[in-house]
Amino acid sequence: MAGNTQEVYRAVKRKIENEFRPRGLTVKSAGFKQDNLTEPLSIITGFWDEPNRVSSKPPRWIIQFNKNDGILTANFSKKPDGTYFPSSNTVGYINNREGNCAAIMFRIIASIKLDEEHYEFPDWEWVMLLVFNKPLPAGNSSETISNFNPDDKSIVYQRRSYKYSLLGIIKTNVDNETFTLQEHVENITYLEATNALLELLDNGNITEVRAI
Repeated sequence: MAGNTQEVYRAVKRKIENEFRPRGLTVKSAGFKQDNLTEPLSIITGFWDEPNRVSSKPPRWIIQFNKNDGILTANFSKKPDGTYFPSSNTVGYINNREGNCAAIMFRIIASIKLDEEHYEFPDWEWVMLLVFNKPLPAGNSSETISNFNPDDKSIVYQRRSYKYSLLGIIKTNVDNETFTLQEHVENITYLEATNALLELLDNGNITEVRAI
């Protein structure tokens, strides 16, 4: 587990649910029951070792980071040939049988590009919050949240597009604030990665929240 991810998640969820409860709304989430990943990661692709196994129920959202000429950028995960993985913008899944979900929370992890053939996964995490003006329609116990689109602030749920009204990125306390690129004197800090992540997702009302 990276830092205090669980504590951050519980504190934020509790505050939102205090506001939602009088209106019969709730927060749904995924990836917080187990801190240790059971699905292997690939240091060659910087993504899941078997993407098809987790395409509908990813336990984390993997964002790739690459530093060139001193500039760090965050990107949706790409294959070695430069094309996107089909599930690169699938952020997670929820159980929404009751149809009262108006906010969702997921975990984001970093995949840092070392060279053309290798990635590394530092112990860095963020908690992402999406809030909707209206609750998502009732579904089943495993509804995929896919096609995250920062341009029009939307996701796809049950094959339909829904716009979110607020996106929050909550930082956690990480053990190592700095990551050193192999064979380079250049470093990447957690703060740099956070800013790059915000830039990737920033196309509207985005909120950065410090660890609680």
